[in-house]
Amino acid sequence: MGSMLRSLTDRLDQIFVSLPALGDYLAALPQQFSWRETALLAGIVVAGLAAEWLTRTAVQRLRVGIFERHAGESPLRAFLHGALLDALALLALGIAARFVAGQAGAAQGVYGMLAHQFLVALLYWRGFNFVFRIWLRPNTPEGRIAPVDDATAARLLVGMNVVIVLPLLLRQMVMFMQTTGAAPQLLSVAVILVVPVVAAGMVYTVWHWRHEMAAWLAGMVNPRSTFAPMKLGFAHSWWAAGLAFYVLAGTAAILAAVTESSAAMHGIARVESMLILLLLFETLVHRVTHHLPFEVPTVADVVAGCIRLAVRLVVIVVAADAILLGALGVMEPAEWAPHARAIRIAAISTFVAYVIWRFLKYRMDRYIADNPLPSAGFDPDADDDAPAAASRLRTIMPVLRVTVGITLLILGSLLVLAQLGVNITPLIAGASVLGLAVSFGSQSLVRDIVSGLFFLAEDSFRVGEYIDGTKVKGTVEGFSVRSIRLRHQNGQLHIVPFGQLTHITNFSRDWSTVKFNLAFAMNTDVELLRKTVKKIGLDMMNEPQWQKELLQPLKMQGLVDIKDASLIIRFKFTAKPKNPSMIQRLAIRRMYENLPKLGIEFAKPPYAAFAPFGGGLDPAARAAAQ
Repeated sequence: MGSMLRSLTDRLDQIFVSLPALGDYLAALPQQFSWRETALLAGIVVAGLAAEWLTRTAVQRLRVGIFERHAGESPLRAFLHGALLDALALLALGIAARFVAGQAGAAQGVYGMLAHQFLVALLYWRGFNFVFRIWLRPNTPEGRIAPVDDATAARLLVGMNVVIVLPLLLRQMVMFMQTTGAAPQLLSVAVILVVPVVAAGMVYTVWHWRHEMAAWLAGMVNPRSTFAPMKLGFAHSWWAAGLAFYVLAGTAAILAAVTESSAAMHGIARVESMLILLLLFETLVHRVTHHLPFEVPTVADVVAGCIRLAVRLVVIVVAADAILLGALGVMEPAEWAPHARAIRIAAISTFVAYVIWRFLKYRMDRYIADNPLPSAGFDPDADDDAPAAASRLRTIMPVLRVTVGITLLILGSLLVLAQLGVNITPLIAGASVLGLAVSFGSQSLVRDIVSGLFFLAEDSFRVGEYIDGTKVKGTVEGFSVRSIRLRHQNGQLHIVPFGQLTHITNFSRDWSTVKFNLAFAMNTDVELLRKTVKKIGLDMMNEPQWQKELLQPLKMQGLVDIKDASLIIRFKFTAKPKNPSMIQRLAIRRMYENLPKLGIEFAKPPYAAFAPFGGGLDPAARAAAQ
């Protein structure tokens, strides 16, 4: 460190000794160019900007008409048509500026090289302005991509242009001095003097337009996303990172001037360009996908997420090369090559793992959305007393989704760390020891989880089925990795850990045989009753509404008891376990309607009617009562 500081100090002494020479160089510049040549260089910029403004003004009405016609029905078409019209203005700028630059003469000469530099710088600036303009569209909200209002869009367009122009002026100054034959020491002195001014301008730009950019970033945050509060916090405090970035960029530029190495400046410029392009890309993706429903996944949402991650990984890889190799210069290109290859492989592995996860998650979410769980709660409009049971796959799908996600996250993280050169053996060993410690320290939790896994693997219950779990019973409303939620028929919700379910009785699986008794009069013709009930059962089996529910028809089993001067006769039927009580009620109703017509009477209570004290009923009333 001491030797490096001494070297930098000596270098600074040499540079500042050259300050008078810099003044002499600037004083000699007017002798190198005539008034015509200077006017021609300025004319490149003036002619290009004038042509761009005239073309944009000429197509302004056409652009507004396009947005009015297509923005509501096809925003993408309006965006593309508006961009083509703006591209015409950029093309006019290029043609006009190129025509003026062609008057400079041979491209190998100093004057021709400067004209070419001016032309490239102008196209660079207006090219970024073209992109910013089609994203922001001041005073044209129909075609705007950025989620901001008109006033914010106009201010942001100015701020984004300042962000491009200030570094561009610094780079053009360096190229101008190199082309005009300035010595390296003079170039270093000029950079040291100008960089603080440019850095101060960038810092002021970040601070002055911090609220407008915060509105842009916050507008892209989905309030229903998982980390929405954290994203909003970053969006409103982005300026802190922006200030730090441009302070470091200015420091790197000064160090580059002292060491006569332009790699740091180029590295910072690459990072800045990649961040701007990432912002524009994220805004475009948000504009295309923000109208998509959040609860139901779509193919467009999955593809947009994968493309978004791919662009982010490219930005990370480019930024790593630009910062570590260019800006900081931590190692030589030959030494950096294997590390760069490892970073690229790790990025590819991350992308592949993410694509697999998004595809699996899409398929699982679509299956969940297409197969909603039955409701075990109170539904006043429902005709059935019991909900339909979910399929086995639908029941375990939420747990399966979490398991697949955690597995891919762990395996993908270990794979990426291994490719980056991190020794993952201690991580695996530490995770094993930690898992063993957790297992001993929370045996009841492990027992609940393991019991739940076995219950799910054995398909012991499904959502919507009615079960008896020894201590509680109810309809399965849902479950987690350690407990099950049972809704009692009276409305109570029981949450029972799997470890407390010693055995499970499932009342909703396969089939259910219902037996019930009815009392008839002593003089009932049992054979006629048997035939009549058999006919009622066969009629129900043939009805479309019940033929899928009834597995065996209603029939009489026989006389089971004689009690209270009545015959106790048993009936039974076999049906699917969804709601056999409804079939039983329907069967009793049809028996009540049809049996009396055939002279088959139900048993009556053995009581007699006595006349009230103090008088009796008249003969007509007595006859009516009898």
